Amino acid sequence: MKTVLMAIAVIKKGDQILIRKFDPARNPYKEPWGLFGGRLEGDGTIVEMLNRELQERWNMTVTIREQLTWDEDRKKDHDGEEKHFIYLDALCELASGSPEPVNPHEELRWVAIDKLADYQQVPPGVRLFKKLGYY
Repeated sequence: MKTVLMAIAVIKKGDQILIRKFDPARNPYKEPWGLFGGRLEGDGTIVEMLNRELQERWNMTVTIREQLTWDEDRKKDHDGEEKHFIYLDALCELASGSPEPVNPHEELRWVAIDKLADYQQVPPGVRLFKKLGYY
């Protein structure tokens, strides 16, 4: 089984978290909402690789304020192949750009921390929000 290493950005502004509604055609989970991240591939630091992905897919870059935790999941990837995903979670703030999806089938939304539970989050997001005390 292949392993995929991903950096996950919990983008916080005051008491709000930026979440995204996945493109239903590309979502490997049944839950529609999740966080932002990118595969750690190619050259560069974790921050550089994460920001390259965030810039390409959502027109933004972040500053990491705190390295949080890690998590893992086994699921089918976009290619239909079962993979072992390892997530490196970080608390971030917006550094540049105006967050908007390149994919027209995605939606971005700033949500108050006390309202996050109102959105059906993917399982790794739920576990992370519980660790952070947001649920």
